[in-house]
Amino acid sequence: MTVFRRAGLRSGLRAGKRGLRVGFDSPALGRTVDVEIDGHRMWSTRVPEPEGRTVVVPWPNVLSTHLVGEGEIVLRDQRSGIALAEGRFAWPSAAHTIGLPELAASGQIVDKWGKLTDAPSDELHRRLIAAMGAVLDDLRGLGYTAAITGGTLLGAIREGRILAHDDDIDLLVYLGEVSPPDVSIASYALERRIRELGHDVIRHSDAHLQVMFEAPAGPGVHGPDVHVDLFLGFHDRGIYSQPIAVRGLFDPELLLPLTDVSLEGNTVPSVADGDAWLALCYGPDWRTPDPGFRFRTPAATRRRFENWFGVYDLNRDFWERHIRLGRSRHWRRDAARMLAATAPGERVIDLGCGDGELAAVLAEAGREVLAVDFARAAIAAASARPGVTALRLNLADRRAVLDFIADELGRGGVRHFLLSDVLASLTRETRANTFLLLRALLGHDSTALASFAVDPSFVYEHHRPDTWHLPLAWLREEASREGLSIELVARSLRSSSSGPRSVATVRIYSTKAPASPAREETW
Repeated sequence: MTVFRRAGLRSGLRAGKRGLRVGFDSPALGRTVDVEIDGHRMWSTRVPEPEGRTVVVPWPNVLSTHLVGEGEIVLRDQRSGIALAEGRFAWPSAAHTIGLPELAASGQIVDKWGKLTDAPSDELHRRLIAAMGAVLDDLRGLGYTAAITGGTLLGAIREGRILAHDDDIDLLVYLGEVSPPDVSIASYALERRIRELGHDVIRHSDAHLQVMFEAPAGPGVHGPDVHVDLFLGFHDRGIYSQPIAVRGLFDPELLLPLTDVSLEGNTVPSVADGDAWLALCYGPDWRTPDPGFRFRTPAATRRRFENWFGVYDLNRDFWERHIRLGRSRHWRRDAARMLAATAPGERVIDLGCGDGELAAVLAEAGREVLAVDFARAAIAAASARPGVTALRLNLADRRAVLDFIADELGRGGVRHFLLSDVLASLTRETRANTFLLLRALLGHDSTALASFAVDPSFVYEHHRPDTWHLPLAWLREEASREGLSIELVARSLRSSSSGPRSVATVRIYSTKAPASPAREETW
């Protein structure tokens, strides 16, 4: 625990693993503050009024595994810019862990969704405006009714600019009076049409698409990719819905006809009554800036939208960051087993390839390797490996899985599968899609090897899928429903990004294909 003090203040702060402890007489109480690490704003929050003699301001969940290293920390009043408390923090370093100083040095912040991302900048906002203009022009050309929405609309109406801490553009695509199944059908038509215009699209759900724009390339050019979110809004029996967070009474006359507002000096389309929409989304106090604001979608609304439209992009941001920060741990023994089970020239599909290191080992040994992942950072890293072809595939999206199956069946030939440290980090629904893929593509001469943690991690956290586990009995039961059988090959203790893990290695085969004799290895 580290004590923070500033000359002239009657109280200081203490930083522990639970958060920042603020004294009851601190001038920070009740203030909206920026929390700075080594001079870099990491996140903003409101310091609550105390109920006793102290208040604990918790660390954002996403920082819980980064509380190592030492450096300067400041609580700065957001309105006046005055430092309300400052000092140093110091925690023991941990192997393979990125600490707060490294995050600050790399320009990372905690965004409004509680995720680590690159800090917004004037240059990023200029690129966002350009991306927004391109997407709006394309949507209008395709005949869609589109307008700015969400935080982008909030910034336009309240300040005439992109909000200082925003790192994306939100657009509404209004479908009119339609039923939820028709929204799903419309989303695939929209995705197909904007892909045909050359855009890279990520599907979050059947009502939420993300249009990606890569950072400019060239010597001395730096900066993150930017994206434009497309939210499909619709009326169904008088109720307005706009996943991911908005559902309620909002008459069509409040939405249409579209009107114009100014954003960064550009005229952009808005819903007819932007004030009413913002009140529906953010509540009656939307005019008061609150950098610590977090969406609190009612549980019933969230369940409704998830059941209607699915969740296809769960935890991708975690894996993007995992790979960018170099936290991947490679179980090279899995590549060695795959090499022993295959011959040079044979095709191996590395499902959940991560940064592609194992795929590169297989390719170097003469295998024809297709590296597959749903994280864009993984595809970029794997594509740079000699001899490796990389493909983005979201196993949570059954339609995408069926497309992949059709392509592979059309290609023909024998294919093998490697799933190294993958199955335990998937949801049950995504594993079912994975088993569907394997059942369709495994032949009599195919080998599918999978390794996964079978026991809970000592550092289990629900928002960290690398700490999840998959008991062997669960796997057998789930796989059997899809016509697959499991053969235990080995059990061992391995190092992972979440510490030592008990790991099972199995062969997966279709019940129509006989299992080859295998001897179980010991720990």
